[in-house]
Amino acid sequence: MISDEDFRFLLKESHYAKKILEIGTGTGKSTTALISNRAEVHTIDKDDIFEYIGIEDKIHGYHCTSTDYWKVYGIHFDFDFVFVDGSIGVYDCEEILKRTTDNFKIVFHDYLPNEEKYPGKNKGWYNMKVFKETSLLDYDITTKTGGTHCVLAELKKDK
Repeated sequence: MISDEDFRFLLKESHYAKKILEIGTGTGKSTTALISNRAEVHTIDKDDIFEYIGIEDKIHGYHCTSTDYWKVYGIHFDFDFVFVDGSIGVYDCEEILKRTTDNFKIVFHDYLPNEEKYPGKNKGWYNMKVFKETSLLDYDITTKTGGTHCVLAELKKDK
């Protein structure tokens, strides 16, 4: 579950975002942070998705896996902020890169800075590693940690 510190970090880092993709809705707490800045949010979760009464025009929930989302909803592009709180692979990373703007931010939740110390329990570290390996050739990437378990990567297309 997302901590209060992670919530504040997301709120701050997504402040200027206009269109956000969230992979892994979970309890919906992170979605609340992401919608607070009045961005359009597309959130994916393979489990039950909450109904956001009164703000349906800003939150679009998809009850599916990310793989199914990429195949079915091929019309969603121009995300300038991505929040990953689920497990992703190379295919997910490639699709994220296709659907984001040339300059965007991505936050990985459940990140612990030292994989060797937390083998198999460091979803955020693994997700960021796979993502960086996928995007390294085409983007300048800067990273910073925030909250209690988040890492932010800012990407700028250089090619």
